Amino acid sequence: MKAAINKLSVGAILFGIVGGVIGIAVGLFLGFALGSALAAAFHVPSREGEAAYFTVAIALIVTCVVAPASILFTLYWRGVRSIWLFIGLVMVCVSIAGIGASGLGIWYAAQPHVLNLNGPTPLLEFEVKPLVGQSLETLADVEPELDTDRNTMPGYWHTEAPETPGVRAGYVELYFRTSQRLFVLKFPGREDRVFKVRLPANAMKAKYRAWSEWQNPDFVAKTGEQPSRFSGGSDYQVRYKLDYQDR
Repeated sequence: MKAAINKLSVGAILFGIVGGVIGIAVGLFLGFALGSALAAAFHVPSREGEAAYFTVAIALIVTCVVAPASILFTLYWRGVRSIWLFIGLVMVCVSIAGIGASGLGIWYAAQPHVLNLNGPTPLLEFEVKPLVGQSLETLADVEPELDTDRNTMPGYWHTEAPETPGVRAGYVELYFRTSQRLFVLKFPGREDRVFKVRLPANAMKAKYRAWSEWQNPDFVAKTGEQPSRFSGGSDYQVRYKLDYQDR
């Protein structure tokens, strides 16, 4: 046992956080065990999850008792006394809550998020312009594709004539909210053209319903090989816009 101190050190707070985490784990374990035993003893019905809700409630109550007690014990063990015990308890609880919220935020940010949660999947409408002096026949066997860090989506060519002459038009579903999108033109037996889609993660804004500027490839690549940067010059170009229904 450390000698009593009339202040709150950083080391005591850190030990208190560790003690609080241990207390939460122990409290949940004991709480679930006690809740399950009480649910069986009192014959709490399992229909509609009543027994589960009862067990969770008991576990939370036990945790709310064990965790603060564990923090206070740890602080006391570190030599904290008098009013500093209460101040330390509050600071440790706030710190644990902040750590938990940060972890939850990081986890949430890493999850895939649907771009249009309550409506139809938005479409990325695109037009492809062939090389100067070449006909649209060079695009006859080309397969459009959208690659993201969340998924890969095949694109589809429109069967009707496009509004813009001399181009081939199509669309691809834009399902996830992410700024890492690559539009790929896959040429059988030739180098694919890879275009960075310059849209934000959440592109559900009116200005993105207008056509973008014509864009050269950012990369070229053969199937199974590492892509290389586009060296410049005349090549296939694309432009795109977002098409979606307002909520």
